Parts: sequence; C-alpha cells; structure tokens
Amino acid sequence: MASTVQLVMAALLFLVGLVMIGSGLFIILAREYQETMRTLSSQAPKLTGKAVNEGTVMAALEGTTRLLEAVTQLIRTAVGVGAFLCILGLIICVAAFYMATLAA
Repeated sequence: MASTVQLVMAALLFLVGLVMIGSGLFIILAREYQETMRTLSSQAPKLTGKAVNEGTVMAALEGTTRLLEAVTQLIRTAVGVGAFLCILGLIICVAAFYMATLAA
C-alpha cells in the first residue's frame, strides 16, 4: 500500500515537473515582446530625423528611448523566469524519479 502511494506521488510530481519545464520553454520561446521591440526600434530613427527639425520631438524621443529600455528589461526578466521554471522542473523530475526508484 505504501509503495503504491509513493509511486502515485512520484508520478504526479513527475507530471508537475514536466508542466513546469513546458511552461518555462513556452515563456522563453514566446516572442510576444519582441514584436513590440522591433516596432519601437524601427520608429526611433524616424523620430531622430524629426528631432533635428522640431524641438518638441525631443521629449517624444526620450520617452521612446526609455520605453525601449523598459521592454528590453521585460524580455530579460521573462527569459529569466522561463529558465528558472525549466531548471526547477528538471530538479522536480529528478526527485520524482528518485522517489519512484525507492518505492520499487
């Protein structure tokens, strides 16, 4: 009875680890922020050209630069969270395998 419970717990823990690995990979590979980054990068040179002619565009250019830096930091954070989930999921899968070998 106890070994059956251990095997069920190990199987569920293994599934949780696989879900964590999958969600981590999804976060890393989902390129939802990179489209925004590309758009902002393509618009920045246009604003720079206008900034030479118009003094009021300088504020918009500075705002765009800060927004570009924020999106870059957001991408780094998302990749870090995804990597953390993948590593933690791998550790949980190894722990589940160890539990299953002890139960058998």
